[in-house]
Amino acid sequence: MNEYKKYLVLKSALESIFGKAAWYALKESNHVPTWRKYGIKTLQIIKLAIEATVEIADEEWRQEINNLISDGIASLKTDQEIDEIISTLAGTLIQISFHQIGLMPNCRGSAKPSVLKKGLWRLNLFRSVVYLQTQSQKEQLFLSNQRKEIGFDAQLGLQDKYRKSKTELSFSEWCKNEDNPRKAEAESVPPNGNVPPV
Repeated sequence: MNEYKKYLVLKSALESIFGKAAWYALKESNHVPTWRKYGIKTLQIIKLAIEATVEIADEEWRQEINNLISDGIASLKTDQEIDEIISTLAGTLIQISFHQIGLMPNCRGSAKPSVLKKGLWRLNLFRSVVYLQTQSQKEQLFLSNQRKEIGFDAQLGLQDKYRKSKTELSFSEWCKNEDNPRKAEAESVPPNGNVPPV
């Protein structure tokens, strides 16, 4: 396989985390230390992100996550092939994902195959996961999604009109309000980012 296309999804994910430097370092690389460096840094950043982002969790859960990440890093330090590094990273991230959901399934030694049935995969035996959004976070998500749809300049134009309207509504509510004549305007802004004149 062409080295450029090999592991393309992983390389793209690492670029999202580390920027273009990671992409150029890995795009056609067979250099094991480089892959090891980015594998270890990925787990280290995940650990920092969990510590900074997960605000409410029991200490046992936090310790389990820390152990998984520490074990993954220890394995990466001894892996001698790129495939081994990617395997360690994938296995560690699968375990982290399930612990984020609730717990890691343990079907080892089971003669029965796992069944893809919703009721059998409720993993809240030990704890439950709740994702909450403050109003500020909802507004930030709306701004992010809108910016992708209509462009930065068009959004600035709408925000300026929103401020001039002196409405008590939030910006997202103002844009979504069915009675707001500018709703259609917000939805019809062309991709080039030019806001139609009022």
